[in-house]
Amino acid sequence: MTKDELQFWMLIAFAVAFLLSSYKIYSIFSAPAEGKSTQSQHLELQDIIIDFFKNLEKNDYDEKELFEQLSHLDILQNDAYKNFNLNRFYQILQGLYLDNEVSSLPSLISKLKNEQ
Repeated sequence: MTKDELQFWMLIAFAVAFLLSSYKIYSIFSAPAEGKSTQSQHLELQDIIIDFFKNLEKNDYDEKELFEQLSHLDILQNDAYKNFNLNRFYQILQGLYLDNEVSSLPSLISKLKNEQ
């Protein structure tokens, strides 16, 4: 086998390996993840937080205190919500502030209680 033939077969082998690896990477990233979608889980968490706010006795809580109380709820102990953390709580709060057109936590809680 000459040098040119060897280079040709090496090029063919590289092209085949590249195509197989590209297909493998495509199939890994195009497969849907197990469990609930992120959007549906976000909406469920938002509903849980709204219900929690409606059942609060007073309106002058700190955000970190509320997160601590929320994280100890039985429904959030489920494996589906294992990624619920303070950052995600803040993201949901910011969305609730925008949806309800308020700028503080006490006003959000009182507005949600009045909607009951």
